Amino acid sequence: MKTIHIIRTLVVIVAVIGIAVASNMLYKKSKVDNALPYYSSVSEFEFVTQDSIPFSLNDLKGKISVVDFMFTRCKGPCPIMTNLMGDLYKHFDNIDDVQFVSISVDPQYDTLLALQNYAKLQGVDDNRWVFLSASMADVVKLCENGFKLGADDLPGAHSTKFILVDSDGVIRGYYSGIEKESVLKLQNDIERML
Repeated sequence: MKTIHIIRTLVVIVAVIGIAVASNMLYKKSKVDNALPYYSSVSEFEFVTQDSIPFSLNDLKGKISVVDFMFTRCKGPCPIMTNLMGDLYKHFDNIDDVQFVSISVDPQYDTLLALQNYAKLQGVDDNRWVFLSASMADVVKLCENGFKLGADDLPGAHSTKFILVDSDGVIRGYYSGIEKESVLKLQNDIERML
């Protein structure tokens, strides 16, 4: 009888400890999630990757995503942005829960072959970094309605922001894609979300 009482007591103690640990973990996750603002949800879209694979809002969900708008023949901020995105891509190597999405704002010039070649030049060797293409009308719509960025006078006047999107497809942050310090903050925010 005494043994049964001891076993019951131990089971209760283990259960209480388990609940406390789980609650602490949820609290910490909640604290991290709440530390970042909630902007809007990304709107529905369906583009295509450099490898002719459809890519939509559903492909953003389930992963932490960093999104930017760029074009391959850009002589202005794009090389800096792509270099800093490449640094993030390498930093999160072998972490499938983080992906990088670059959307061309020059679809007439940035054919799928041009995007494939550009991806190779950046050292992309897996599907963690995709380069997307769609009609200019769809790009403008996604830029303005999906990511709440200006899209006047594309391709030249595109945004230089990196956008952090959580696994629910909600925008959680905007960062300068041409400032190393801002990208380091983005890197830290991704690590906290992981």
